[in-house]
Amino acid sequence: MGRFFFRLFSVSVFSCFLWINTAFSQKSDKDYFPTPNTVIGAKPDPKKQKEKEKQIRYIVKNDTKETLAGNLCFEEVTMNMGFLYLAVPKGQPYNKNGFSRWRHNFGVKFIILFKNGPFWKMKVNKKYKECKYGSGDFMG
Repeated sequence: MGRFFFRLFSVSVFSCFLWINTAFSQKSDKDYFPTPNTVIGAKPDPKKQKEKEKQIRYIVKNDTKETLAGNLCFEEVTMNMGFLYLAVPKGQPYNKNGFSRWRHNFGVKFIILFKNGPFWKMKVNKKYKECKYGSGDFMG
C-alpha cells in the first residue's frame, strides 16, 4: 500500500514538473511576431558587412619635427584620425614649392576638420605628448 502511494505521488510530481516546464518554456520561432523591420531567415551579405578600408590622407612636412616618425603609438593615433605625416624634402613631388604644399595640406586639414571635429589639432597634440613621453622619445 505504501509503495502504491509513493508511486502515485512521484508520478503526480513528475507530471506537475512537465506541466510547469512547458508553461514557462521559451516560445518557438513559429510563434514569432514579426515587425516591419525584421526578416526571418535573412542571410548576411558579406560585401555589406566587410569593414571599409580607411582612406589615409597625408599632411606634407619639410622635416620630421613634431611628427614622431617611427613611433607606433603616434602613427596609430593619426591613422585612426585618418591621416599621417609625410616628411618630404623641398623640391620633391608633393613638395615642389610652398604654395602647392600649403594647398594640399589645406585640403587635407579641411577634410580632417569635418571628420574629427574642430579641435582635432588639440587632440593630436595631446596624444603627441602622451606618446612622446610614454615611449621615451624626447628628441622627436
